[in-house]
Amino acid sequence: MKRSVYLSLIKELTIEIKADKYSLILLMQRGFIYLQNKNYQKAINDFNTVIKRNGQIDTRIYSYTGDKTYFLQKNNLYKTCLFRSLAFALSGDFEKSCEDYTFLTKSDCEKEYPYFIFFSWAVLQDETEKAIYSYSTFRSYAKELMDFEEDLFNLLPIKNNQNLNQSIKLIDFSLGIARKNKN
Repeated sequence: MKRSVYLSLIKELTIEIKADKYSLILLMQRGFIYLQNKNYQKAINDFNTVIKRNGQIDTRIYSYTGDKTYFLQKNNLYKTCLFRSLAFALSGDFEKSCEDYTFLTKSDCEKEYPYFIFFSWAVLQDETEKAIYSYSTFRSYAKELMDFEEDLFNLLPIKNNQNLNQSIKLIDFSLGIARKNKN
């Protein structure tokens, strides 16, 4: 993403967030843009805010009831945990990344989320065989690309590892997956 587009998007989202402090979707979107642009700490800060505020429902403003009430749809909360886990891993904090991984494995989220984190760890730790196995397992749950997958893949140093890169292409080819950005 061009720096001018990045700065413009961040500025617009920041203005919208100030106008609607209860919009966790806007915070999640801004955090994702920070993540895409490798500003991991700001991404983590936004994701932390989303997750923290998600449980703090002000009944004077929102009239939700029940124990399993979310500002966000559960799927967006799970995506936020996935993104935060990846931001932690990319910044080198695998312990905190593991906390989100553990949460996701115990939740009713899409199973590809924790498997994508596991795959990312193997890539980041340069464990090629484990990464290939993890990618294959991840693909057994997600035969199609997730809507944000290309952006996350671009954050991982896959193209630096020829064996991993070729294995991913073969697995994708066998499943009929076509990527826009070939790694």
